[in-house]
Amino acid sequence: MSAATGPLLEARGLRSGYRGSMVVDGIDLDVGEGGLVAILGRNGVGKTTLISTIMGLVRPYSGSVRLAGRELAGARPDAIARAGVGLVPQGRRVFAPLSVEENLRIAVRRGRAGRWTVERVYELLPQLAERRSHRGDQLSGGEQQMLAIGRALLGNPRLLLLDEPSDGLAPAAVRGVEQVITGLRAEGLAVLLVEQNLRVAFALADEIVVMQKGRIVHRSGTTEFRRSPDIARRFLGVA
Repeated sequence: MSAATGPLLEARGLRSGYRGSMVVDGIDLDVGEGGLVAILGRNGVGKTTLISTIMGLVRPYSGSVRLAGRELAGARPDAIARAGVGLVPQGRRVFAPLSVEENLRIAVRRGRAGRWTVERVYELLPQLAERRSHRGDQLSGGEQQMLAIGRALLGNPRLLLLDEPSDGLAPAAVRGVEQVITGLRAEGLAVLLVEQNLRVAFALADEIVVMQKGRIVHRSGTTEFRRSPDIARRFLGVA
């Protein structure tokens, strides 16, 4: 478990895939209140499918997904978002023709008050405030990643799903993303992180989970994982 206060997210026996094929095969996973769990694994092992299943973008074949005790498995993505789950997808997927301000404003949930507002996102991410009139396709990769995070925060999630946030970014931009995630955790936000960059996972996570062929084959605290390089060599093919 990733935080002493108990699980916020509980997945049990989760199975999902596409057109009858099994991609996620019997996953049990907890993320604690305010905790950060990093999911590692080679390409094609089912990491993104797992995130998508939790978010409702892929319907599970079987199993349970609970957020603070509320069953979410099989619910629509918008219902899952309203329940308190936010997604920052791989590749950012910002609306290229729209300005930063417009990208953020369309993410605001009308009639639902919460601690995250556009103004507060600008306080957290001042570089977006400076570029509020710029189109999405005028931003750097790092700025687009910040915009994607800010957009997800406007749903006022309790749990943030981050899919490969360091992918394709320059080292300085990666460090900026790390700082933002660290700051969000200090505010009590729980994070489930899919990542290929071991350094990023080590810097951020309480717990490391390794997937292989749709299943979890290893889990341990981050300190323990770092002290066991044979695990990384065996499952991830890195020294």
